[in-house]
Amino acid sequence: MAPHSDQRVSSRSPASAAAPDREGRGSADAPGRGTPAGSPAPADVPGPEFPRVLGTDPADRLLRVAALVLSPLCVLAAAGGVWAGVRLGEAVRPDPIAWPSWSSVAAGLILVASGAVLVHRLPRHPVAWLLLGGAVVACAGGFCAAYAALSVVRHGGDLPFTAAALFVGGRSGPLQNLIVPLVLLLFPDGRLPSPRWRLPAGAALGCVGLVILILFTVPWRIISEGDPPFPGLTGIELDPVTPALPDPVWQATRVIIVVLLLTSVAIPVAAFAARFRGSGPELRVRLRWMLFAALVNLVITALVFAVRPYLPGAPEALWPACLGVLALAVLVAVARHRLYDVDLLLGRTILYGGLAVAVVAVDTAVFVGAGALVDDPLAAVIGAGAVGILYAPLRLRIQRWTDRVLNGRSDPYDVVSALAERLEESVGPDELLREVARVLSTAFRSPYVRVELDRPGGGTYVVEHGIIRRDDVVVLPFAYREAQIGRLALVPRVGPRLSDADQRLLADVLRQAAAAARATALTEELQRSREQLVTGIAEERRRLRRDLHDGLGPLLAGAALKIEAARNLAGRDLPAANAALDDVRGDLSAMLADVRRLVHGLRPPALDQFGLAGAVERQAAGFAGGSLEVAVHIEGGLPGLPAAVEVAAYRIIAEALANVSRHARATTCAVRLAAVRGALEAEVTDDGRGLPPGSLSGVGLVAMRERAEELGGRCTVAARPDGGTRVHAVIPYGTIPHGRGPVPDGTVPGPG
Repeated sequence: MAPHSDQRVSSRSPASAAAPDREGRGSADAPGRGTPAGSPAPADVPGPEFPRVLGTDPADRLLRVAALVLSPLCVLAAAGGVWAGVRLGEAVRPDPIAWPSWSSVAAGLILVASGAVLVHRLPRHPVAWLLLGGAVVACAGGFCAAYAALSVVRHGGDLPFTAAALFVGGRSGPLQNLIVPLVLLLFPDGRLPSPRWRLPAGAALGCVGLVILILFTVPWRIISEGDPPFPGLTGIELDPVTPALPDPVWQATRVIIVVLLLTSVAIPVAAFAARFRGSGPELRVRLRWMLFAALVNLVITALVFAVRPYLPGAPEALWPACLGVLALAVLVAVARHRLYDVDLLLGRTILYGGLAVAVVAVDTAVFVGAGALVDDPLAAVIGAGAVGILYAPLRLRIQRWTDRVLNGRSDPYDVVSALAERLEESVGPDELLREVARVLSTAFRSPYVRVELDRPGGGTYVVEHGIIRRDDVVVLPFAYREAQIGRLALVPRVGPRLSDADQRLLADVLRQAAAAARATALTEELQRSREQLVTGIAEERRRLRRDLHDGLGPLLAGAALKIEAARNLAGRDLPAANAALDDVRGDLSAMLADVRRLVHGLRPPALDQFGLAGAVERQAAGFAGGSLEVAVHIEGGLPGLPAAVEVAAYRIIAEALANVSRHARATTCAVRLAAVRGALEAEVTDDGRGLPPGSLSGVGLVAMRERAEELGGRCTVAARPDGGTRVHAVIPYGTIPHGRGPVPDGTVPGPG
């Protein structure tokens, strides 16, 4: 399913935005991933539900017992074939059993091993029994051919069952060529691609049946191509089931067999191609294992023919090697396809196989062309030089083409550069997240990408690209400076997990995107802070003006009038003058209380009276009592700190203590203050019930974080591993001027 351009941007609270992050139950081969609620089941079901564990079904037990009986028999037949071949040595064998039997029994052993494993794991899987059937044919054919040759060559055909062995060994060899097309027809789930393939599949099986019939009835003289009878074959019935037909008819069967074999191969290949075209991501991963086997077999074939002049016996190993690769691919694809990254194997095979072919082609062309002009040694040197010059460019071009075909990108880090260009053009978090989602969907061929970015003040930006139609969503959190700032939800293009290469690339992309997203969010936050600062200054000045004008002003004016009245009354009515002065004293006391209230709002007076350490100790003592014990630890001596740092640390600790007292239900609480490398570290821990999962950040928690971030620091609130909550703030003070520094709670510095 290709991603489309449907993008949705929303802003919601953290609780609703976290809905897709609920953990789902994964398969046995891959860990569980986050799954959005209400997601439909995957559209691509890989096949019938074969049992994956040892069961108690009687039919399954019977099938496993049958495989357990066939496997040792195949091994014994293979051992007998090898023994007979060793006894024969280099003796000339009669046609059509004049071929090394060890290659057939080696192929049979490979097939019996893979088939037995599959039957043990999936006893009803048709492909498993195809492999076992191929193993029986290969081992029986190899043993019978070697046994018949030993009897004819060394014993004049007098060994028992020579005729039967000669019949099977001389006629069953071509049947091994039918193993691969039959496997292709049912690979990987044991079913046809669709019901409409029943007729073509029946035609292919009919061709196979006709080939078997012809091979077992064709006269021996036709098989041996008219060679004179071997001396040891005298007296042996070579054609026990051959009907009486003229030789021209039997000669025509040679062409008929070729046509039937090509038809029986073409139909399964077409069925495999149709299955691959119509497959979903999960099934396509399994089918790629067969493509991998085909590529490896092409490379093996090319290597065998390349070394044939130097190793004449190399072609005899070609068939067992190719069958071994095929059996391994079938075994992994059917039983354990999620454990290995087939794209990596395909890419390396295409890369180095293409390089080998290109190097051989270039070297041969240069050698032949130069050999016509110069001597052979010099031509060889020229060929080697040409290969050395062209190797690096060829490797780069083939690797880029392979990456483009398999991954949709020629260079993995083109994704990073493309994202960087897009991010430079983004002006806001919504547009930035939209570009991140689009780039990730294109680069990873994901049908669905969801990016969530937490707002500094609460809430979440959410961007979705594509439509989710599978439940194997991978949810990855991303962080900036150890603080989680968002989540990425992505549906892998194949299977329920990302490959190692994709995980590394995604990590690099997320780091860049997280930094850009955080920078954009901080830029907007800075702009809001500037607006709030200007507004706060104006509001604070208005408040001070109102308090001074409406409160202190009238009181001072009234006090002046009362003092003047007391002076006038002092000469004639002393008691009245004293009463007026008493009123003035009360007014001045009220004015002093108002001044103290204004000063306390600008800066906690305890900081000036007792310092930060003493103020924190007095604050902690106010919360201690009852069932809560509060301990304060001051590590080392606190240096002279800027006023803004003292206020921020004091307010953060006071808010944390208030939360412990109100919500934590804790019995012990520890407050720690320390100056470490130019920064003040404040920590409040408790043994309470901790933060409940999915809890929202309240006003107090947001205020603590903002106080630290205003001074370039950070504040995190997290649950402790052994229970309780930990509030940890780090506030740098090396770049903030001492003395009258900025005060977060107000804009007018207080006296002293």
